This record gives sequence, structure tokens and C-alpha cells, in this order.
Amino acid sequence: MKKKIDLLVSFGIYGIGLLSFLIIEIVIIKKYNISSVANWSFYKSTIILIGSFTLLGYDQVLLRDPKLIKIHFKRFFTRALVVSLCSTLIIFFVKDYSWGNAFLIFLGIVLYGLMNYNTAASRANNNLWKSQFSKNFWKFFILLLLLSNFVHDIFLCFIIAFSLTIVFIFFFKGYISKNNKNLTNNISVNEAEGLSRAFLITSITLLLAIYGEQFLINLYGDEVASAHLFKYFAVITPIALSLNGFLGFYLGPKIIRESNSKSYKSYKLLFNRVLLFSIFNTLISSVVGVLFLKYYLDIDILDFDFSLILTLSGVSFIRGIYVTNSVYVGLYANKSELLGVARYFGIFTALYLISIVVALFLFSGIFTAQIISVLSLINWISRFVVSNIYIKRILNKKAVV
Repeated sequence: MKKKIDLLVSFGIYGIGLLSFLIIEIVIIKKYNISSVANWSFYKSTIILIGSFTLLGYDQVLLRDPKLIKIHFKRFFTRALVVSLCSTLIIFFVKDYSWGNAFLIFLGIVLYGLMNYNTAASRANNNLWKSQFSKNFWKFFILLLLLSNFVHDIFLCFIIAFSLTIVFIFFFKGYISKNNKNLTNNISVNEAEGLSRAFLITSITLLLAIYGEQFLINLYGDEVASAHLFKYFAVITPIALSLNGFLGFYLGPKIIRESNSKSYKSYKLLFNRVLLFSIFNTLISSVVGVLFLKYYLDIDILDFDFSLILTLSGVSFIRGIYVTNSVYVGLYANKSELLGVARYFGIFTALYLISIVVALFLFSGIFTAQIISVLSLINWISRFVVSNIYIKRILNKKAVV
């Protein structure tokens, strides 16, 4: 009963975060000009991309052995400060921000990294609602700040929301386990470092697949392409991607605690269920998005960018069925298998990012957004195919050519 309540509260918090961010982004699209929309998109993608990177692949390692939570924290925090400082200096010189905005970006990355660490630690300890709080409730705080008109600086909204969330995290103490002995797999610190390096590569490619295009578009300065892609992405994909994200969040702790989960038959059964879920999820998300475009943003159907709608719906679907593969690789791949997956992910991600840069140099505006969405779909299909091949090896112990 307690587990069911924990799951329901987790889903409730997740839903609050989902709804809050959906409202936030629709309000921003409706009320602000192209430059402001592009600025919001850049700041969000920068904070989440670099802030998530500060974990350096340890989120999956903590799930395998929660005793490492306390051991790794000092290393994590030191690395987070270094990564945040270096990233902020690069952004400061490239984007020509003021020192004040650059400092807010630095704080945003550090605070988001701390929330991410608590999210991973709480999830590893099976404190699901506490994990969800640190992962998603900051979105509700941002919504309150925007609606109240108390804070007008977008950067400052993030900082205040993150700070409030961290205060609550300190009192909730989800990073502390009440039954570590039952969850510990006795992974040594050296072994954990090796696994984290392997996870780091896959994590980087995943973050770049999710946030890389907006980061590069805004770094290049194509505000029309950024705003157009952001507008359609914000209304077509959020329901599907958010529910897929919650599914992955829930499945990790659940699967690792099941004794018969490490079999290809078990994987296929789960994959088929996720496949049906993803089809339904994508259809609902796309239909709701189209209704928002028509009735809230007042866009005539003849002016719809149908190519972008179809491509982004495809991205939502592929990311949905990829969830099962991602969870199984994270839980059961050894270091060699992880490096094999990471190698192919790295190649495809590099090609993807290079293609985006080429598109930005050759084209501009709405057409660039359409090209980049197709590149994103191809990249996600590549990730799914590679992970599917390695899942068969991991669970059936067959060689991968």
C-alpha cells in the first residue's frame, strides 16, 4: 500500500511539473517576441544540458549501488563547479552576455546539478516521490513566478525556483536510505568510476540528442529557426515525452528488484507493452498539440507546418519505444558493452551535430527548423537500432559484429 501511495504521489508531482511547463512555454510563445522565445529556449537547453552533464554518468551507477551516494558527492560537487565555470566562460564570450547574466547561468547550472544528484540518489533509494520533487517541482515554482509578475528576468526565475526546490530537498532527505543493506551490490569505488565513464559517454550523447539542436541554433543566432522549432516542439511533444520520461523513471527501480527480469523474454514482453503505450501516447500528444495550435495560438490550418508536426510525432514515438532499451542497458550492461554502445552513439551524435552546423550555415529560418527536426528523427532511430542490437547481446550473450 505504501509503495502504491508513493507511486501515485510521484505521478502527481510529475503531472504538476508537466502541466506547469506546458503552461509556461505556451504563455511564453503567446506573449513574448521571437527574441525572448529564443532566449528562453537557449537558457533552458543550456541549464539542463550542462547541469545534467555534471553527474558524469553517475545517475545509473547510484541506481546499481546506493552506498556510493555519500562517497561520490564531494567528487561530484567539485566537478560540477569546474564544469559550470568553464561552460559559463565559453557562453559569456560567445553570446556576449553581461557578467550578471553569466553569473546567473553559472548558478543555474550548479543548482540544477545538485537537484539532479538528489534526483538520482532518491531514485536509487526508491524514494520515488522525493526524487520526482527535485526533478520536476521547480517547474511549478517558475510558473508561479511568471504568473505573479514578481520576477521579470527569465534567468532569475530559474535561480529562485531552483533555490526553493533545494531548500525543500534538504528537509526531505530523499538521498538517505533506510535500508541500504538490501539495495547494495558492493560496487567498488574504482569499478564505479569505470562504469561512470562508460555511462558518461552515453549520457552526453543522450543530452545532445535531446537539447543539442536548440543549443546550437541559439549559439549560431538563428532566432527564427529556434522560435519556430520551439513552438511546435512545445505543443506537439510534451505530453508524450513527459509520460515516456516518467515511465523510464519508474521502470529502473522496479526492474532491478525483480529476480526474473534479466531475460530476453522478459524484455520483449515489456517492450511490446511500451510499444502500445507509445503509440497511444504519441497520438494523444499530437492531437492535443494540433488543437493548441488551432484554438489557442490562432494559427489557421492552412498555415500549419505539417512536415514538422509529423517529424516531431515520429521523434515522440521513437523516444517512447527507446525507453525500454535505455533502462535495460543502464541496468545490465557491463563496462565493455556500455563502451560498445557509447562508441556507436558517439559516432551518430557527432554526425548529427555536424549536420546541424552545416544546415545552419547553408539555410536559415523555418526551412532550417524542418531539416533539423528530420536530422533529430534519424539520430533517435539510430540510437534505437544500436541499443536493440546490444540488448540481445546483453540478455542472450550473443556476439555483436
